[in-house]
Amino acid sequence: MSGTHKPGVPQQGVKGVGNDPREQDRDVAEAPGKIWFRDLDEAVIEADRCIQCASCVAACPSDSIGIDEDEGRPTLVKMCTGCSRCWDFCPRSGLRYERHLELAREERGLEEPATYAARADEEAAATGQDGGVVTALLAELIEAGELDGAIVAREREDEPLRGEAFLATSREDLLAAGGSIYNQTMGLGQIETLLAEGDIESDDPDLALVGTPCMIQGATALDRYDHEPADPIALTLALMCTRSFEHSRLLSRLESFDVDPAAVETLDISEGRLRAVDDTGETLLEADVDTFDAAGLRGCDECADFVGDAADISVGNVGSEDGYTTAIVRTETGDAAWTQAATELETTAIDRPAALEKLADWNRRHAESILPRKFDPEEPVGISYEEHREAYDGTDREPEPLNPARVHQYEEWC
Repeated sequence: MSGTHKPGVPQQGVKGVGNDPREQDRDVAEAPGKIWFRDLDEAVIEADRCIQCASCVAACPSDSIGIDEDEGRPTLVKMCTGCSRCWDFCPRSGLRYERHLELAREERGLEEPATYAARADEEAAATGQDGGVVTALLAELIEAGELDGAIVAREREDEPLRGEAFLATSREDLLAAGGSIYNQTMGLGQIETLLAEGDIESDDPDLALVGTPCMIQGATALDRYDHEPADPIALTLALMCTRSFEHSRLLSRLESFDVDPAAVETLDISEGRLRAVDDTGETLLEADVDTFDAAGLRGCDECADFVGDAADISVGNVGSEDGYTTAIVRTETGDAAWTQAATELETTAIDRPAALEKLADWNRRHAESILPRKFDPEEPVGISYEEHREAYDGTDREPEPLNPARVHQYEEWC
């Protein structure tokens, strides 16, 4: 996928909200158009708006941005060059994601998306989520040689309910990673590492990327503008999502209900209810998901893309019977994958369910009510730093000065 539109290049202006070491004893004026990772950090990460999609990590051409293992968020790991790409591709700063989604709709190979209710065989359905369709589909494509692997999420062995990005290259890998993880794993920012550590022999692998709508927004924007980290991604699957949880806050919230997180085998969110189940199938907790709002990533409130409109295929549990997956196939790439995997699935073509439309509409209206900036799919895809500051300054989501503990990094690297 390619296009002629490019994210807007931010204009020169007064930048940063904290004491910026780059401005101390500066003898040479800063070149116009530069946006530093520190600017993104203050506007998004320190402002508690980061959605942990890792678009900034993937977009950085100098590998200056890494992932903080303890905090699960992007961080500077070496000298920032001020190239502005982290800003341009972040759906919470420089990427006007609603315009990006509109461009994705215009570029689709199919006239109208096809919607299905589907489920996999008993083995995949038992280990997967809502019918095991993603597990079965990816397994069939890998075994048929259409894909070399898939970047998915699996639960870490050392921390309950905490996900990690994982490169699955076999049906067994996919079955072991089955089920939903409700915190971000930042897989988009780890593609090169996962390939280097994996056992794929091809020098030009084709991978599926499974992730939240915001992760798919970043991946498809990188692909549109011919950015190298997106090259291995041959198929995108979005998991319908209204929000992800911050891991430590999720555990704290479970404990407030006297639930031991280590005893939870699976979490499931359906019809507005969160259910925690142990390894015997016993329900440990069933509660309104709204009671877990404080555990969610605050930046998720600004997203109007519940269904993952930029993906080749979107999957979720809204609009289908228990034990079935609702799947929306949007592109020729997605249709080819779906057709290839159809022999492994029980599928029924359906109209787009009213329940799905209702939730998508609520999600859009909610995001529009939260966003300080104007929500407009017709505006340019790029948002300048100045435009962002004008919209966010003076709100409860305005940029925040860096934590003093992080300033030393910027003294050294920015």
